[in-house]
Amino acid sequence: MVRTHIFLLLFAVVTSQGPTDRSIAQESTVVPTGTTPLPNTAANVSAQTALPQPPQGIVPASDAPLDEPWVDPAKKIVQVFNDPPAGTRISKTGRVWVDRKSRQVIVDGYVALREGMLEMFACPAGTKEHESVVATLARSQEVHAALLAVGAQSGTPVQWSPRYVPATGQGIRIWVMWFDEQGNQHHADARTWVVQTGTKKTLQIDWVFAGSNFWTDPSDGTRFYEADSGDMICVSNFASAMLDLPVESTQQADSLLFSANTEKIPPKQTFVRLLLLPIPQLADQPEPLGPNVADPNKPPATKWLTLREPVGS
Repeated sequence: MVRTHIFLLLFAVVTSQGPTDRSIAQESTVVPTGTTPLPNTAANVSAQTALPQPPQGIVPASDAPLDEPWVDPAKKIVQVFNDPPAGTRISKTGRVWVDRKSRQVIVDGYVALREGMLEMFACPAGTKEHESVVATLARSQEVHAALLAVGAQSGTPVQWSPRYVPATGQGIRIWVMWFDEQGNQHHADARTWVVQTGTKKTLQIDWVFAGSNFWTDPSDGTRFYEADSGDMICVSNFASAMLDLPVESTQQADSLLFSANTEKIPPKQTFVRLLLLPIPQLADQPEPLGPNVADPNKPPATKWLTLREPVGS
């Protein structure tokens, strides 16, 4: 049943509005706790999904002086990054695109944390920035739908009882792109931003597309996509994770296995672009990648991130 609703979510996001879309959107729309539901139309599911916002009175972590006014990153990034040169944006407010030809998902965000132990690599803005390197300007359910749209296969989240069973799903390679203060473009395998706690050994395994779950509020029957609460790209195992590591990794705060690789991560509030690429499934006779399909093992082309205005202009 959970997988059925996930595919209905994708259908509502990537198909055009039609006479039957209303019933589909009513079944698949997921609204994070504390937000006001939008009218249940396919257009609103695909184009007007509200981003999580920082709680009232709480300013996201920043290197800026406390007396400087906070500027919503979702508004500021529009003045800095051009949209990707190809692909389809699946939300008016969420900065997430799909490019079916190259089979990749593009998500914008910013650096939220540079040091300390981690439970996440990336979370939606306004959720778990205190334990996540990147805060994304898109919701987990939007990124989930985008991965399905480029052909990624979701699996199952981690199980703890009666015994530990790791998360399953297609492997996802993640690349990070950004510009420094001098306007130089950089890229990195996202795993190099994560180290084993107490060492300098970087993360070696890829995330898998676990797919999270839906939770139903017993008081009114409202359904919620669990990863929207923050568990987008995890390095600690969560049954609510959208992407998780397929190895045992505790959630215990004093025993977390992974930490931020401070020396590799740019300053906090640096805008970044994540590229998520499904890793081809193992096969006896693997087919070569198509001419337009991005190779997960190769750094992204510079064209995928350009500035609206040169630095210093």
